[in-house]
Formats: sequence, structure tokens, C-alpha cells
Amino acid sequence: MRRRRRSIRVWVAAGAIAGMGLLPTAGSALEIGPDSDLCAAIGVLSPGEELVLRAGDYRGGCRIRRGGQPGQPLVIRAADPEHRPRIVYPGFPVNLLEIHAADVTVRGIDFWGSRGEADGVRIMSGHRITVEDCRFLELGGIAIASTHASVQGLTVRGNVVLDSGSTGMYFGCHDGTTCAVTGLLVERNFIRGVTALPTEIGYGLEVKLNSVGVIRDNRIVDTKGPGIMVYGSRDMTLVSVIERNFVRGSRTSSGIVLGGGPAIVRNNIAGWNAEAGIGLEDYRRRGLLRGIEVVHNTVYVNGQAGIGAPEAGLLIQVTVANNAVHARAGTLPLPRPRVGLRLGGNVDCTWAVCFIHPEGLDFSPAPGSLLQSPAVVRSGEIVLDDFFGTRRGSPAALGAVERPSGSVRLGTRP
Repeated sequence: MRRRRRSIRVWVAAGAIAGMGLLPTAGSALEIGPDSDLCAAIGVLSPGEELVLRAGDYRGGCRIRRGGQPGQPLVIRAADPEHRPRIVYPGFPVNLLEIHAADVTVRGIDFWGSRGEADGVRIMSGHRITVEDCRFLELGGIAIASTHASVQGLTVRGNVVLDSGSTGMYFGCHDGTTCAVTGLLVERNFIRGVTALPTEIGYGLEVKLNSVGVIRDNRIVDTKGPGIMVYGSRDMTLVSVIERNFVRGSRTSSGIVLGGGPAIVRNNIAGWNAEAGIGLEDYRRRGLLRGIEVVHNTVYVNGQAGIGAPEAGLLIQVTVANNAVHARAGTLPLPRPRVGLRLGGNVDCTWAVCFIHPEGLDFSPAPGSLLQSPAVVRSGEIVLDDFFGTRRGSPAALGAVERPSGSVRLGTRP
């Protein structure tokens, strides 16, 4: 017989939760309203229980110290996703929510910072953590960060980051040794409007050295620094995948930046960025530009290059193939041939009509365009679907979009 979930509804004022003895039993949910003390409610949860928040504002600065267990996470969620609870900046430097435990899910909650010195969700430790369907509004700090301890199994899905005063999402430690995030999945997020102090980069999202994961189906626009940057790994078995993302409008950098490999970059659309649409950079001369595939992407009118790569330094097994590039006049659409770089099947659309309506974000192949030429198929580089998840034909079209599919829609992807 299916067990019915019990719900304890609490309307008491701050501090009364523990005093009333209203502790949820195993498999139960504790539901509170904005008059309750959020941090106290989090503190009484046992592994595998839920804290359900009704609509209203809750004071931020809370820590989750007890999580769940594999397959049975501790959950903090909105009671009604259409009428969201909001965790707000309390007026002094603090992380709105810190996670110090494994097996935790945070779902359907708004985080509002009023540009104060606050991060949204900061993961201090733990594994198998999910942050999904949340919104991060006007934060002065990072919306979602995991930079303190090694984390395995982090999922960041369907979130919205708007008008951020710092990098939107940050995963891993800068030196790659203090900590790393592995088993990372960042998908279907929407990031719009990232500013930063003059001394800061202001990424949309970044994955640091030796952290690795899948970054797909995100929409990232109007950032200060790169929309997406992956720094690579010293372990050649750890391959990051960057696919089906739309990146537009980096004010100081490229849309997608690879500071190292191994990495697969496929089916992305990157346009209107200050430097390149997709840029390879030998970050700090680490010599990690190896095992990289940049295939079936579309780049459009970026400031300094279409797809860029350094003309000096070590490249090992870097492939740039089957991409569609519309470059600005006077800029290089593709890297110049050099040792360690394989080029093939790319189309220069600078002086040709390749797309149906790119200014309207429709990058479908124009009828009779060069994009309908057969793709160059190389071992290990077969791409089965396109930017929209549509199955590729045989032979596949060039660029990120296989067939007429309409305009890219901003926001989170269903």
C-alpha cells in the first residue's frame, strides 16, 4: 500500500518551530510560511525530508548541514511554482543559502540580492546536489558556486540568472588541485545580463581546471566576460562536452572560450561577441589545448574572429570541422592552418547567404546554400543531432542547424 506523505503546517513565528516540537517524521514534509524562521526550519530537518515554502519573502543566510542519502535527497522547494517563495538579502555580506551536506535538492525558489554582497546558492561540500528551476535576481555575488571542496554529481538545471553583478555560475577551484567538480551537468539555464567590477571577469559560467561535465541547452546573453569558459583537465580521460548552447553579446571576450581540453564543442550558436564566437586560448601557457573537437557550430558577426586559435604554442589533435562561420569584414573566419590543427568541411559565410534570417536568430540553412553541402565525416566526429535536438541527415548539413527550425528562443529550454 502506498504510504501517504504527511504534511505539518506551521504558521508560528521565528524560533517557535523547535520549541513546539513539530519535528517531521521519516518521509514527511514540513511546510512553512514567510513568518517562520527559514534557517530554524532547515535545522530541524532529518535526512530525506522536505521543507516546503509557501509564497513570500524569507530572510537569507541559512546553512544546510544535514542532507539526505543516495536516491532520497533532502528537498527544499516551493509549495506552488506559480507563486514562488523568495529568499532575500538580509542587508549584510552573506550567502543566501549554503550547502554543507550531500544529497540535497533545491527547487523552484527565487533568490533576490538587491545587488548586495551575497551569493545565491554556495556549495561548501557534499555530493549529488541539484539546483533546479530557481531564479536568481539582482545578486551582487555569484548565483550558483561550488568552489570550496571537491563535489561529485552536481546538477544545475532550468535556472534563470538575471542582472547579476558577478559571474553567473562558477564550478571548481582555480588551481585545479584544491578542489574539482566532476559529474557536472549544467543544462537548460538562462543567464542574461552579467556585469562585474573592473578587476573581475564577469563570466556567464565557468568550469575551472580539472573540473569536468556537460554544458548543454543553455541560453547566455549580455555578459561582460565569456559566456562559457572551460579550462580543461590534466587527465585526458576527463572530457567536457559543450553542446547546443546559444551565446550572444560578450562585451569583452569570446562567446565560448576553451582554456584547455579535452573537450567536445558541437552544435552551438555564438554571435555578436567582442572577440571570437568560439576561442581557443592557451591559458597561462599550460599547454592543455589538446584533444579538442569544434564541430558543427554556427558563429556569426563576432568582433575579432569567427573561430579563433593561438598561432603559437602547442596544439595536439585539435579539430575544427563542419562549422558555419559568418565573420565581420576584415576578420578571420577560421584559424590559419598549423601543426596540430585539423581543418575540414568549414564554410565561410561572410560573403554568401547561408542562413534564413540570422538577425532574427533564425540560423536555419537558406535554400540552396553552402550549408547543404555534405559534411566532412572524420573518425570520432559524427554528430547525430543538431542545435534543436533534431536528428541529423546523412550526410549532415554544415553548421549547428540541420534543417529549417525557426528562431532561437531565449529563456529556459523546456
